[in-house]
Amino acid sequence: MPSDPMDHRLFDCVQVNLAELADRRHGDGTHLALGRLLRFWPRPGADGLPTVEPRVDDHVTESAALLGLRVTRRARIDTAAQLEPGPGCYAVADAYHLPWVPYHRRKHLEHSFLVEPAEDGVTVVDGYHNDTEWGAARPGRWTLGHAEFAEALPEGALTFELAAGEPPAARTPLVELAEADTFVATYADHPDRERAMRGLTLQTWLLARSRRLHAAAMGLDTDPVRAHLAEWDAIAKQVYLASRRVSAGREEPRALFPRLAECLAADHIAFSGPVETPAVSTVDTIDVPVTIRDSVTAVIGTVLGTEPPADARTLGDIPGFSSFRMMEIVERLESDLGVEFAAEDLVPEKLTHVDGLCRAVVAAGGTR
Repeated sequence: MPSDPMDHRLFDCVQVNLAELADRRHGDGTHLALGRLLRFWPRPGADGLPTVEPRVDDHVTESAALLGLRVTRRARIDTAAQLEPGPGCYAVADAYHLPWVPYHRRKHLEHSFLVEPAEDGVTVVDGYHNDTEWGAARPGRWTLGHAEFAEALPEGALTFELAAGEPPAARTPLVELAEADTFVATYADHPDRERAMRGLTLQTWLLARSRRLHAAAMGLDTDPVRAHLAEWDAIAKQVYLASRRVSAGREEPRALFPRLAECLAADHIAFSGPVETPAVSTVDTIDVPVTIRDSVTAVIGTVLGTEPPADARTLGDIPGFSSFRMMEIVERLESDLGVEFAAEDLVPEKLTHVDGLCRAVVAAGGTR
């Protein structure tokens, strides 16, 4: 097994700690065995909306098998006192109660972690890496006293004991890609637009992350694949922006739905053989009033804590920039300059560039 350093950004919050265990049991690089699977196989979800998010039990069982791990015990515990910390102790609980993640006291969702014994308590190991609107989740170890750990599991947890099985087989791809038109149309036509866009934000985040994992596992580092992954990242950001706008009672950009359908269709091509490199969206330098450019850079500086260099055109290289900060920049520009961006301008290709933001302000009627 090659000694590949683990990129925690490739995994969702259920996979990542199984990947950690697999590397401990079978050696560095084992975690990439999860990426053999490339899937788009929606199942019925809440409110009549389909979901690509697996049920937790299914997700753990399948992921463990891919990683060469065996589930030797599964139990639903009611309190932290019933949990038995150890080298294979893996748990899933409500992130709302977990003090080491940014979802603490803010959002309910299922989240995994490993539990090891410690003097007068436990050590929690969590490899999750993600940026959220409440802050960053990063891999780490946290020691909790018994009382503190009990407070983190007021509703108990789903626990698994995992042991080493046969090392993962060779990384031959496992591809399961269903037809996407119905999935996209259901989200596009759902009557509750806020619920639909909130749900689609999770769907595109999961799809984008899983495709990066598959590319890493299969060694797919070609220009077409890189361009396809960049398109997935752009769609995930655009859906998040649209969701925030819909939550504020504003119009969503309908063009994102055919864009999503095209990207799902392109999975078949990008991951199966050589294709032509798709055109990458760019934003050309435009002449705008100096006052507008100054206003835009000032807002960027306020949100990110540093203004972009005078010759900067993209914001992605500025520390702290993310889709959440991108939305803050948009909302601050609208508030400070008294404009409302057009729905069709809510695309990352424009909003991650100084020139693109200036263009959007001008198009919205901004004069300062």
